[in-house]
Amino acid sequence: MKSLVIAAVLTLATPLSYAASFDCQKASSSVEKAICSNPTLGKLDEALAENYRYMMASNIGDGARKDLRQTQRAWVAKRNKCADGACIEAAYRSRVDDVCDYPVISGIHPNCTSSDEIK
Repeated sequence: MKSLVIAAVLTLATPLSYAASFDCQKASSSVEKAICSNPTLGKLDEALAENYRYMMASNIGDGARKDLRQTQRAWVAKRNKCADGACIEAAYRSRVDDVCDYPVISGIHPNCTSSDEIK
């Protein structure tokens, strides 16, 4: 019974966190905390991570794969400069769609999630 009470207290003490592509318990920056506390940002983060994984696994060629990696790093740095949720959301909506603009050399283009699908 004592462990049940402790588990209930720990559950109540844990801040709300929404889906994200990273462990929200380890969120350290204000941007990461915003993503974990806002359901729309969490969904956008998940969609971006999934779209990125799909494109990296597709046959887009080595040059495009290298470019995708570099532009993702630059995007993260830009996103991390956001001071509010509106800036973070705008950055995500743009990047979620941009990641899937790379042409596939052979095979089927991944079925990416569009930013318009995230509410």
